[in-house]
Amino acid sequence: MTDPRPSPAKPRVPVLTAATSRELDARTIATLPDSYTLMRRAGIAAAAWLSMREERSAAVYVGAGNNGGDGWVIAGLLRGMGWNVTVHAAGEPRTADARRAKEDAEHDGPFAPPTGSEALVLDALLGTGSTGAPRGEIASALHAMRDELRADSTVIAIDIPSALDATSGEESGAIAATHTLTFGSVKCGQLLRRDLVGELHVLDIGLLDADEHEPRLVDADAVRTWLPTFAADTYKGTRGRVAIVGGGAGMAGAVIIAARGAHSSGAGMVRADVAPESMLALQIATPFATAHAYVARDWSGIDVRWPHAMVIGPGLDGTDASVRERVLSLLYAYPGPVVLDAGALTAFHPRRLPDAEDIEDTDGSANPHIEALRHALRGRPALLTPHVGEFAGLWTASQPHERLNAPSPLARALNATVLLKGVPTVIASADGARFVSAAGNPALAMGGTGDLLAGIAGTLLAQGLSPIHAGAAAAWVHGTAAERATAHHGGWRGVTMEMLLHELSQVWPILLSPTPREHHTLLDLPAVPIR
Repeated sequence: MTDPRPSPAKPRVPVLTAATSRELDARTIATLPDSYTLMRRAGIAAAAWLSMREERSAAVYVGAGNNGGDGWVIAGLLRGMGWNVTVHAAGEPRTADARRAKEDAEHDGPFAPPTGSEALVLDALLGTGSTGAPRGEIASALHAMRDELRADSTVIAIDIPSALDATSGEESGAIAATHTLTFGSVKCGQLLRRDLVGELHVLDIGLLDADEHEPRLVDADAVRTWLPTFAADTYKGTRGRVAIVGGGAGMAGAVIIAARGAHSSGAGMVRADVAPESMLALQIATPFATAHAYVARDWSGIDVRWPHAMVIGPGLDGTDASVRERVLSLLYAYPGPVVLDAGALTAFHPRRLPDAEDIEDTDGSANPHIEALRHALRGRPALLTPHVGEFAGLWTASQPHERLNAPSPLARALNATVLLKGVPTVIASADGARFVSAAGNPALAMGGTGDLLAGIAGTLLAQGLSPIHAGAAAAWVHGTAAERATAHHGGWRGVTMEMLLHELSQVWPILLSPTPREHHTLLDLPAVPIR
């Protein structure tokens, strides 16, 4: 194996709050002749995207602010392309740029009001700066838009569905969009309410690069550059040896899934260290892996010299008080890269979690086991992969709108990388770096999918990736496999682990064959099915 690239690529699309999005806009505008130039860029990018559709009629609902200004630019450009365009204006423009956009759009005369027969409905009433429930003419316009919608209407939100908070994801009567066209960055609220944004398309309008500390959205291009290359004479030992420790009595399935995930992700050798009761199941279900039985009371017999990376936790009973001591002992004996998942995380939960109102801070003082785990990890490459419940036991419960910031304090406390699973998944390292993977859907909300992720991440660690890049790549590949399985199956209900494993093996070759993007498009995210 050759070393991964010394300077891993940084994904291009930042994930911003409403405030940081405004700051980035302002920094960009300072480099332009005027602020209207950026508004025109947004309108041109959206109109170019719309021009690729078959429909040629649109009802544009515009507000009085700059989001309405974007809508006026789009309306004028589409009419210039020969479209049938109608406009519902929720008041007169109140900014200079929006007034200029309206004047330019109406150069050839005013627009007729919507009739309800238009194929597309464009929501440009409120932008990323709006908060709270719509009032006055905006509220009336939203009601009118809803009344005009037909069963076959396609709703396209400009930047964000109106009445959806761009930071928190809270909504106050937002109309679900079929597509959302956003500009230069993804907003936190868009990722938290994928049910409202529909398909999300990030369009390039020439924004400056966001600050280094802002999280980045994982994409195929970045994952492709993170993957190591292998020499022509590679053999099984150099492709990475992954040991998976878990599989207590009655829980062999977790290790089986993790082993299959590792095997499907390019591991050269996989070894499962499991309870004696799980040996037969492992040998039948994963004949490509070697299986070893550990001594249940102390896990003696686990070979700590063999693996390039170790996954600890799938199929462990974390409520067994002795598991914590066994995990700590294993971490002291094995100095290499680790993934801690499932039972290896719940083993470090306090036996009685404090009530939420008893937790006054987020410094980990509510959990007496954090320092012991930090000491055992000793600063090695380490990736923790909790779901929301496991995370709340390790640290403190967080609200959905805090998801993007929640893992960082725990990562600093442990001097490790924390991957908080979900849609979106957030990966944070101790040095403050953050990645966000928006890949995935409810097909992953079933037992065993976390074990699959752990196997993928363990393989990438064994092959030399840093924990944050291994976690980010694993989350993106894992989520993309779910998206493919759902698309091929026709919905997420009925997607099985076998389907996910099949699609996982298909993601890797697709990943290595770049797909050309349409002009103006930085990134496309599919809609997340809710049924």
